[in-house]
Amino acid sequence: MRIAFLADASLPHTLRWVNFFALRAHDCLLLSLERGGGFTCPVVHLRRSGALPRFLRYTLAVPAASRLLRDFGPDLVNAHFLPNYGWMAAVLGVRPLVLTTLGSDILLVPRRTALHRWRTRYVLARCDRVTADAEMLARALAGFGVAAERILTVPFGVETERFAAAPERPGRPVVVLSTRRLERIYDVGTLVRAFALLPGVVRAAMELRIAGAGAQEGALRRTPLDPPARFLGWLAPPALDRELAAAHIYVSASRSDSTSVSLLEAMAAGCLPVVSDIPGNREWVRDGENGLLFACGDAAALAACLERAAADDALRTRAGDLNRDIVATRASWRNGMERV
Repeated sequence: MRIAFLADASLPHTLRWVNFFALRAHDCLLLSLERGGGFTCPVVHLRRSGALPRFLRYTLAVPAASRLLRDFGPDLVNAHFLPNYGWMAAVLGVRPLVLTTLGSDILLVPRRTALHRWRTRYVLARCDRVTADAEMLARALAGFGVAAERILTVPFGVETERFAAAPERPGRPVVVLSTRRLERIYDVGTLVRAFALLPGVVRAAMELRIAGAGAQEGALRRTPLDPPARFLGWLAPPALDRELAAAHIYVSASRSDSTSVSLLEAMAAGCLPVVSDIPGNREWVRDGENGLLFACGDAAALAACLERAAADDALRTRAGDLNRDIVATRASWRNGMERV
């Protein structure tokens, strides 16, 4: 099949998704305004229009994309995600069109203005199918009028072979790991504040490691902690996998998520997830059974969860075994993508 993708070539999600189809002998083409590497199919980088607002940059790229698609003659077009590339595909009028959504493009962006809500409905009305990575995201799509038969719900899963061997973690120190981007929405600051609230004797037996990069990094580094947090920077596999294998507790304080790949990676590695109590996380974590939940932004509640998790070796062991099974059963990347 000839598949044309409209997507951000700089994103790891795009690389994984496009290569899945290209490596299965489909004739694939990726069109993108952003630059990225590692693709096993041709990538055409559309010209960016200077410092114009994002909406205009993608709109002005439509004529060039139209010519390229006409020459390629795809059987199907797949756009990632609704703003920008979904908008481009809708304006192009290409059919059949599959829109892949990620979370914020449906859960947060439409809340900004009436124009954003109009754009969301405009794009969704022109899609033949829409993929969602969580049940709660599928419900949000239904709220915009997308019929259930047009929605395929499949998580952005994990390559389970990355975590095939169960790691042997030393008992102390208890390693607490965050792998979220250091941006406001992921609220890593609440984790840092929670760590500072722990009793000194508890904190002394723990180690806080923060992987990721983003606009909040400077402020987070300036927050005094004793012992200090270790900032690891952005990590790709296998360095990320080594950190997950060494971690006892994974923390995400995100204020909005659908299915978080970072959470699934931590579960596959056998970590105990301590995560914000939001709908996307509740699809994967049952409080007190395979993880712990805390209210968004509540550093004191997170500190209490961390103290409990650090003290309860049996909970961590039980949760690790459960989580590895959950990911193998429900969140295999290969199985999910075969459905797509």
